[in-house]
Amino acid sequence: MRLHNAFALALAATVVVAPSSSAAPAEITVFTGEDEGPVPGAFLGVNHRYTFDGYGTWDPVNDRPVPDALEKARSMGVKVLRWPGGTVANTTQWKGTIGAERRCQRDGRIDLGNAGDPADDVLNGRLPTYGLDEHMRFTAALGAQAQIMVPMAIGTAADAADLVEYLNTPAGDGVNPNGGVDWAERRPADHPQPYHVTRWELGNENYHANQRYWMSQNEDEALEQYVRGGTRRISGERLGKLSTPDGKCGGSTADVPSDGTAGQVFDLNYPSVQDLELRVGGEVWQRVDSLGGPQARQFVLDEFRGSVAFGDGQHGMIPPRGAQVVASYTSAHKGYVQFRDAMRQVDPSLKVCSSWGKQAFVTAGVAFDCLTAHPYTHFSGSGTADWDSTVESHDWHVLGAANERRKFAELQDSVRRNAAGNPYVAVSEYGALWGPDGGGVYPEYTYSMTHALYMATQWIDYLELGVPWVEGNDLSSDGMYTLLGRGRVYSAEAWAREAVRPLFDAGGVRVRQSVAGNPQRSPDEAEMCDGQGTPRDRCRQNYGKLAVTATRAPDGTVHVLVVNRSPVAGDAVDTRILLRGFTGNGRAQVRTVAPERFTSANTRENPGAVRMAESCRNVGADSFNAGVPPYSVTLFTLPRQGNPGC
Repeated sequence: MRLHNAFALALAATVVVAPSSSAAPAEITVFTGEDEGPVPGAFLGVNHRYTFDGYGTWDPVNDRPVPDALEKARSMGVKVLRWPGGTVANTTQWKGTIGAERRCQRDGRIDLGNAGDPADDVLNGRLPTYGLDEHMRFTAALGAQAQIMVPMAIGTAADAADLVEYLNTPAGDGVNPNGGVDWAERRPADHPQPYHVTRWELGNENYHANQRYWMSQNEDEALEQYVRGGTRRISGERLGKLSTPDGKCGGSTADVPSDGTAGQVFDLNYPSVQDLELRVGGEVWQRVDSLGGPQARQFVLDEFRGSVAFGDGQHGMIPPRGAQVVASYTSAHKGYVQFRDAMRQVDPSLKVCSSWGKQAFVTAGVAFDCLTAHPYTHFSGSGTADWDSTVESHDWHVLGAANERRKFAELQDSVRRNAAGNPYVAVSEYGALWGPDGGGVYPEYTYSMTHALYMATQWIDYLELGVPWVEGNDLSSDGMYTLLGRGRVYSAEAWAREAVRPLFDAGGVRVRQSVAGNPQRSPDEAEMCDGQGTPRDRCRQNYGKLAVTATRAPDGTVHVLVVNRSPVAGDAVDTRILLRGFTGNGRAQVRTVAPERFTSANTRENPGAVRMAESCRNVGADSFNAGVPPYSVTLFTLPRQGNPGC
C-alpha cells in the first residue's frame, strides 16, 4: 500500500524542513534510556463481524479470504482481530457457525417495541458464512491473533467451555476435558493443533439498555444478572422464523403465522428455555421428545437453540395455516462467574475478561481476570453534536479523545484500587461516532482525516496508559465509517495505521518524553458553547496541537510519533526533537499522512484524497528540527549509530 511517486516524496520533504517562523519551536525531548513499559504488538487491532461474509472480507464461493481485503488488513498492521463482533454478535451461537450445516443466527441489533418486555423484541436472521473456522483462517493468513467475544445473551456456560475446548485443546490425544462431545476432534482436519487463543471477553456492552435482552432494564439488577446469572419470565411472545420458506436466513423471531406446511420450525427470542407453555391458534399444544400421530398437537423443543419444531401430518399435526404460535417461558442464564469457572476448568491458564467496562462492575465484589472497555466518543450522547461548522466538529473530536482518555484512566485507577489479583483493562472497541443525523455539516466525519487524527491520538493515549491490547471499530462494512469502507476503500485511518505500524511491529519499550512549548489550539468559544445541553466544563477547553509518544525497539532504533491536530490550513508546528542517551546514524525514515484538508476523505470516487508518503532525510546524531504539517500523522524512525537503515 505504499505510495512511491514524485508527489509523495515532495510531500514528505515538506514535513521535515527547518523551522520556518521566528517563533521558538516546540521542544520534544526523548529520554531513550528511560523505559516506561512494553510496546504491545497487538495494539492496532480491530473489531470484526461475522455477518455478510465478514462484510465482504471472505469469499464463500472459493472458501478463502478476499485477497484485496487481506492485503489491505496486512498493510495497516492489524495483529489482533475480534470475532464474532459487537452488538450484532451478542446473540450468536458458535456451534451453528462451524461445519457445513450453518444455522441462522439471531442479529443482536434488536428492534425494540416495549423496551421493558423481551417478548416484544425482534431479532433478524443472519447466515454465518464467515464463521469461527473462517475467522481463524483469516487471522492465520493475516499473521494476526484472534480475540473472541463469547456471547452470553443466549449462550450457556457449557457452550463457552466447549468453545475453549474447540480452540485450545489438542485433537487426537484421547483427552476430553469437558466431557460429552470431544470438540477438539470437530476442528477442521487440517488443523489438529490448538489455536491457543489468549484473549477472551464475555458479552458485549450489556450495560446498554438496548443490549440487555432478557435482563432487567434496571441497571443495578442487570449488573447482578450479568455477574451471577438469573431468570426472566417472558409471556406472550409471538414466535417467528429465522429462516424464510426458501431456507435462507432472511426471517426474524417476530410474529410469523403458520403457513400450513410440514416440518415448520419457529424460533424464540431468548433461550435457554424452561417451563414453556405453547399455544397454537390460542390452543395449548404439548411438548414431547418424539412426535406422535397425525392428530397429535405436539412439538419438540430445543431448549438451548431456542427452536420449536412441529410435525409433518404423519408424525405430529401441522399447525393450521394462519395460526399464530405464542410462547410463554422462563429464560434461564448463567453469569460471568459461572462462565469464567467453566472456561477455566478446560484451560486453567485463561484470562477471561468481563465486558461490563464500568466502575460499577469493578466494585461489585466479584473476582475477575481482566476488563474490556469501549471508550467511544458519543457526540449526541455527550451533548457535543451541535456542529455549526466542520472546524467545530474537528475540535470536538480532539476534546472527545481527551475526555475518553480521562475516563479510561479513572477506570484503570478503580481497578488498581478495588480489584484483587492485578487484573488488566483492555480496549475491544473504540472510535468517534453518533454525530448529528447524516453528519450535519460534516457528513464525512467518520472516515475523514479528522477521524484518523482522533484515532492516532488514542493510540498515543492508550500506549502511554499501558493498555495491553487495543481494537478499534471496525475492519469493514458496506458503509463509510470503517477502515475499509464501501467497496473496500482504504480510509484515512487505514493510511494512518500504515504510517505508524513500524513502531508497533518493532515492539520494544515506550520511553519517557516531554513536550515544552506545545502550541495551544483555542476553539471558538461562542461556536463550541451554543448547543443545547453542551457541557459547560468542556466547551471552553483548549488543547495542545501536538500529541507525541516515543519508543525504543530491541535493536536500539528510536521511533518518535508526532500528531498535529490543528485544523487550520498552513498551521505547521516547528519542532526541535532532542534525543537523550542516543546517538543515531545521521539518517531518519519519515512516514507521514498529511492531506490537503482536515476534511479530506477517501471514497470510491476519490480513493486518493488521503495517502501516506515516505522519505529519508539527514538528521543530527542526537537532535534535529522538523516542521510538522497541520492535521498530520508523522512517524520518525531513527536507527542508532552503526545500524543500517533508510
